[in-house]
Parts: sequence; C-alpha cells; structure tokens
Amino acid sequence: SHVEAFHKAVVSTQSTGEEEEYEEEEEDPEEQEERLAKQKKMHASYYKERGNDCFKEGKWEEAVEYYTLGLGSDALNAILFANRAMALLKLQRYAAAIEDCDCSIELDDQYTKAYLRRATAHQQLDNKTQAIADFKKVLELEPENKMAQSSVKKLEASVEPAVEYKPVKPGDITNMKRTLPPSDKPMIRIQIYDVTPDDYDMTPTKKGESEVKREENGASAAPVEQVEKKPPPVQYNTLPTRIPMNYLQFQTDIRKLKDHPEALFEYIKKIDPDVYPKLFQESLEADQLFMILDVLNKFYIPNNLPVYNELYYLTKVKRFNMAVMFKTERQQLCVGQLVEYAARTVDDKLGIINLIKSYNIMDLSKYNLKNIV
Repeated sequence: SHVEAFHKAVVSTQSTGEEEEYEEEEEDPEEQEERLAKQKKMHASYYKERGNDCFKEGKWEEAVEYYTLGLGSDALNAILFANRAMALLKLQRYAAAIEDCDCSIELDDQYTKAYLRRATAHQQLDNKTQAIADFKKVLELEPENKMAQSSVKKLEASVEPAVEYKPVKPGDITNMKRTLPPSDKPMIRIQIYDVTPDDYDMTPTKKGESEVKREENGASAAPVEQVEKKPPPVQYNTLPTRIPMNYLQFQTDIRKLKDHPEALFEYIKKIDPDVYPKLFQESLEADQLFMILDVLNKFYIPNNLPVYNELYYLTKVKRFNMAVMFKTERQQLCVGQLVEYAARTVDDKLGIINLIKSYNIMDLSKYNLKNIV
C-alpha cells in the first residue's frame, strides 16, 4: 500500500544515516538518545502530515494508518491521538475514537478538540450524560464555542429530568390527612403505656431478649430493630486481566498496568506469542516493545519460562525493525540477556542466529553468544 511504501522509505533513510554516523565515531549515549528523540519527533511529524492529507481526501483508513505510525515514533503526542480519533469517527468506530480521546486528554487535559471529539462519539453512542459533560468541559476552556453551546442545549432538552426527592414537612402531613378518603373499617382503641428509661432495656445480649424483658415490665412497645454494623465496602481489583483482542485494547490495558509489574507479567503471559503480528499489526511502539522485553527479562527468566517464541514472533510484527532500532544501553543489555537465555533453553542454532541479527546484538562475547555464530 501507499502507507507501507512511505514507511519503508522513512525507515530506509533513517537506517542509512545511522550506519554512516556509526562508522565515523562512537557517539556519547546522552547525545545519541537526544538525537534519536529528535529523529522520532521528525518522523512523527511526517506521518501526521501524511495522515492529514489523507483525511482531507476522505481516505479515512489510510489516515488512521499514518497516525498510528506517527504514534509509533511519538507515543506521547496528544494531537496524533486526537487526529486518529477524528478519522475513527468518520469510520463510525466510536468506541475506538473514545479510547484515543481518553489518551489525548490524559496527555493534555486542556486540549479542546479531544473533548469535542469524545463528546461527538458519546453522542453517536447515545451516551447523553457523558456527551453533555464533555461539551461543558469545552465551554470551560472556550466559553464562546458555538458547537458546544448548541449541543449542550439540544442534549439537555432531550434528557428526561430526574425526579427530585422532596422531604415531607410536618405541615404537609396535615394537608395529606385531609385528602385521604375516609376508611370503612371500624376504629380500634390502642392503649398507650408510659415507659421510663429504667423499665426499658436497650442493651439486648441475644436475639429476642429485649422483647422478653419489656413484656415482663408490662411494656408492649414494638421491638427495636438491631442494626448490624456493615463491613467496609470491598475494594475490587480494577486492573485489566482480559486477553486483548486488538491493539487498542492492549494499549488501553498497559496504560493501567505499567505501574503494576506483577500484574503486567500475568497479563503478558496470557497472550500467545504467535498472535503478536495480528495483535500489533503496524502499531507496535518502541516503548511497548521494550516494556514486553523487560517483563520477559525480569519475570520469565527467574521463573524458568521459555522466551524464544516471544522473541521470535515479536520480530514478525511489521514495525519491529523500526521499534528495535531505538535502544538505550540498558535496553541493549536486556535484549542480550534474553537471547543468551533463549540460546541455553532451545536447540535451534539457526533460530538464535536470526534473533541475534534481528535484535542487532553487537558485542556477542559479552553475552556468551560468540561461539554460536
């Protein structure tokens, strides 16, 4: 497709530049990280512009693909998330648009367009309350926004007003008595007893004891209900445990799991490695790749779990070559340790050689891999 061709051209340009620079001199790690960060921003800008062009031409699917590629280079870009949400709205994929708007707002809670697009998506799904809330947030940020003003009026007019509870006042009871129809049943005389605090035991020790004591003292007042002390509400675990069916689900889940390493490990472990290419398609971001590799290194190796299939199928994801290119020194160490561990656990010399090439491991002697090649 046109998107794939453009992406390959960008990657080709990037890799050529890196080879020339590597041949010239060894670069300082901090300078390298800064250069790569700028390069990623530049690529994200390219993809965003191409996505915008496709959007203007009505090519919504291609626009989504370009914005997704842009997010692969700059995962913290609120505008890219909001732009992809707009394209998803055109494709009537409203739930996905809401998720992208959530990401955009989390990155920039003052970004008006993200609220507008999320409100529109909620409106299409008939989530009127959420839509009103988002349109009102837009008016907080831009009080003169005409679209938000008119949308709030229309939505509020279409929402049924909630029934307001009004407590009954003493005077109201008197008035209510007058409106009640007379009863046909004969009236019954009820004898009233005066009960002093000494005659009335308010501290029953077991069920029914208070009623017995009141009867012995000549009091026949209605028994006092024992109020059981309710336990505190149960705090349910809200971390996602599902197996993701698509990239958007994965992206949403890991944002909630990133600060919970053990839960993230259990989540990653549930995903069959052979579905990685289908799950990520062209959306794998560098930080997500190294997050998975970090989980493999910190949890799979200590628990003697196999990692070869995970490493192999990650290389089959379309954007793997671009994502793995941006490695810090710590990430390079992580990758080397994983391939070294895989080499000890599988009898597939050719497979390990391919992993070494795919993950671009340079210093083989450092990881006891020199004798394999």
